[in-house]
Amino acid sequence: MKIRSLTLTIFLLVIILATSQFTPTFESGPPAGVTGSPGDGSSCTACHGGSAVNDNFITSDIPVTGYIPGATYNVTATISHASFNKFGFQISPQNATGVQKGTLVVTDPTRTQLTGGTKYIMHKAVGTAGTANSNTWTFQWVAPAVGSGSLSLYGGFLKANGNSNSGGDAVFVSKLQVFEDLSIGLTENNASVNEWTMYPLPCVDELNITLTSNQTQKVRIMIRSLEGKIVMENAYFNNEGAVKLNVAELPTGVYMVTVFEENRAISKKLVKV
Repeated sequence: MKIRSLTLTIFLLVIILATSQFTPTFESGPPAGVTGSPGDGSSCTACHGGSAVNDNFITSDIPVTGYIPGATYNVTATISHASFNKFGFQISPQNATGVQKGTLVVTDPTRTQLTGGTKYIMHKAVGTAGTANSNTWTFQWVAPAVGSGSLSLYGGFLKANGNSNSGGDAVFVSKLQVFEDLSIGLTENNASVNEWTMYPLPCVDELNITLTSNQTQKVRIMIRSLEGKIVMENAYFNNEGAVKLNVAELPTGVYMVTVFEENRAISKKLVKV
C-alpha cells in the first residue's frame, strides 16, 4: 500500500510539474502592457506564443476631423472566429512613445476593467465568453487637453480555443489612429472670422485666399495635416489682399489653413480632393 501511495504521489507531482510549464491564460485579464504598441513593446504573444496578426478590431465615434480636447467618445472592440468562442483584449490610448493620452472609462463593469490606473482597459473572466463565435466590448475615452496631438488606440487581442492552455490560440493586434481637431482652442469672433476667406471648397489644385484687411503688410500662411504636420508654409506681402496657393500635390484629405497677422492667428478647414 505504501509503495502504491508513493507511486501515486510521484505521478501526481509529475502531472503538476508538467502542467505548470504551460503559460497562464489570464482569463481574468492580462498584465498591463500587452497592447502591441511601440511603447509597450509586447502583445499577447508573450504568453500565448506565435506571431501577432494585424487586423481592424477597434472602432469609435471620434470624428474624422479629429477629437475635441476634453470630449468623451464611445469605443467598440469586436472580434470573431469561425469556431472559437472565447476571446480577450487589452486597449490603451498612447502616442508613439507609449505616453498615455486621454483617460479610459469603464461603461460595462461586469465584463471589463481598468489596470495601470486609467491607461489600460481589458476583459474580465465573465467578459471572455463570446456569442455565436463573436465578442464585443464597449467603453469610453475622454480626449486629452489641447495640444496633445495625434495618438492611437492600441489593442492586443486573443482568440482562444478554450483548452485551458496557450496551445492553438490566435493573437492579433489592432490600431485606431486619431487626430486632434486643430480648430479647437483658437480665439475667434464674428468680426475676425470674416477677416479672410478661401475658395474653392473643396479645392483641387489652386487655393485662393482673400485677405479683407490691409492693416498688416506681411502675413504668414500655414497648412497643416490633421495630425499637426506642417505641409506648406510661407510668408506673403499683403499688397493686393489676395494670395494664390498651389495645392495640387497635397494628398486628398482635410487640412487646417492658418493665416498669421501680427498677434492674431485664424484657422479654417480645407477639404482637398
